[in-house]
Amino acid sequence: MTIKERSLLTIIISIVLSLILILSNNFFPSYYTKQKIYTGPSLFNEIITQIESEYIDKVDHDVLINSAITGVLTDLDEYSEILNDVDYRQVRNSAEGVYSGIGVTLYQDSDHTKIAHVIKDSVAFYAGIEVDDEIIAIDSERIETSNLSDISQQLDGKIGSEVILLVKKLTTNKLTQINLVREQISIPSVYSEMLASSYCYIKLDKFNNQTKTEITLIINNDCFPIGISNSSIKGLIVDIRNNPGGTLESAVDVSDLFLDSGIIVSAKGRNNNLMFIHSANKTDILEGLPIAIIVNKYSASASEIFAGALQDNNRAIVVGTATYGKGSIQSVIPLSDGGAIKLTTARYIRPSGLPINKLGIRPDILVKSINIEKHSSVKKKNERNNDIQLSEAINALNRNINYYH
Repeated sequence: MTIKERSLLTIIISIVLSLILILSNNFFPSYYTKQKIYTGPSLFNEIITQIESEYIDKVDHDVLINSAITGVLTDLDEYSEILNDVDYRQVRNSAEGVYSGIGVTLYQDSDHTKIAHVIKDSVAFYAGIEVDDEIIAIDSERIETSNLSDISQQLDGKIGSEVILLVKKLTTNKLTQINLVREQISIPSVYSEMLASSYCYIKLDKFNNQTKTEITLIINNDCFPIGISNSSIKGLIVDIRNNPGGTLESAVDVSDLFLDSGIIVSAKGRNNNLMFIHSANKTDILEGLPIAIIVNKYSASASEIFAGALQDNNRAIVVGTATYGKGSIQSVIPLSDGGAIKLTTARYIRPSGLPINKLGIRPDILVKSINIEKHSSVKKKNERNNDIQLSEAINALNRNINYYH
């Protein structure tokens, strides 16, 4: 073989090897990927078929499929889940701040279902239902479940429809039948009062689409009512203990009320890609008056966005205990059957650059407290007098009255 022929053969072999490498990098991975994609459902169907034919008890096909889907989402993380049409409607109602029902929230006391809160001016309010009354039966059916979600669904329904309750009154210990007509209920997320210390106190139970409007009205009408000099108001205390969160939009809007500049929150998604940054506008509704925020281990999600935004921007002092540390975003994706899936798609980042997830918000002043009632959204005045976290928030503002200026 001549040198020229040997060189030509070398070139041909090189070309062939290059083609093999190209094919192995493009065709074969694609082929194996397709094999993974298409063999999975076959194996899944095989398992379902075996369960339906061989399992000791008969199992409904839809139940099996839903269980499988639930398992897939649960394995992703603790917040991803599937929602049926009823659960999805409740999520939407919670975000909007309205629903169709009678205007009560419930709590479980051993095996007894009791009233935790009655919304003012609701149908339940005018029917005389009170906190700690016990619901014995709904529409002549005795309550035999401890699942508060299921019981709440029985109380909710179409506007104008009737629901009949058998209630054991706390004050008389007697059974009373109460007929109620369901109506549209606005879910208040805010309670307020002026404290003797001349601070405006706001208890924030959740973040929904009505929260910003509620707070604005309270500050303009209650904290700074017409005829009272603004100089007599020392500042604001926002209590977000036991607040599980709400919508991102509400957390951003409420934070923006008290900030005239700075980042409120950002988020990073897959591969640490920046998804968004929300910043404040120049509209501090308090015009610089000092703020204290009270938190505890049940303050989560949107509550942590709010506390973190004001803490990192040196706009508020945070008092209490470390928060929950729920700093991930769940996108609610509608499905064709009327339900939806909640899927974790990003994680929140504080203005300081720290994540909220797992870490939570650490208070500036650590004050532990006992006997935090998770089902009680509004403390009575005599209970607030013994609230050491609230007392420390007042003391902190008094000590640092010019801290933010």
